[in-house]
Amino acid sequence: SNPTKTPREKMIRIPPLNPRATVPLAVLSYSFCSGSLVLVNKLILHYLPYPSLVITFQLWAALLFIQVAEAFHAIDVDPIRWSCVKPYLAYTIAFSLGVYCNMKSLSMSNVETVIVFRALAPLLVSVLDATFLGREWPSPRSWGALTIIATGAYGYAMTDEQFQTQGYLAYFWPTLYLFVISFEMAYGKKIISGVDLKTRTGPVLYTNM
Repeated sequence: SNPTKTPREKMIRIPPLNPRATVPLAVLSYSFCSGSLVLVNKLILHYLPYPSLVITFQLWAALLFIQVAEAFHAIDVDPIRWSCVKPYLAYTIAFSLGVYCNMKSLSMSNVETVIVFRALAPLLVSVLDATFLGREWPSPRSWGALTIIATGAYGYAMTDEQFQTQGYLAYFWPTLYLFVISFEMAYGKKIISGVDLKTRTGPVLYTNM
């Protein structure tokens, strides 16, 4: 290797993916990480029933991973700037509240309930996108898919034993979780397009601080 290379030049470079494969791969990766995280969190809360403490450890772990990766020149990281911190404050609060609601939901409900309520988020996000971000409303085909999701969620609630015995109180935390993450997703799109961050690790760093 060339000893005169700078740390930035020595960074590990991953060859770019085919653009047609990027979106499906991103969706599959997110689905795997999101689904497995729900199961792992449910297991952790069984042995450590303190949602706030679990959240804190997870946020610290994410920050530590970024700092270690940067130290080994594996990734590039945006510097901390107040001009970027300010727009992220509301998003960070929503993110933290969403994670807390998720933990409370897992501690008081089963995994299936949390997954069903999370699946309803695209329905609310599509409305928020069109109403506040100026995006197009879903096409009839998309509305059909969203309707199927909503119908499936309704069918689940009608057969959920916890809902049958406790009523709407059983779904308090999952419902709050749904509204918070819907706002978080919609507002996050605005933040990403409006804040000048150069790397993909930037949003992760600002969110987990």
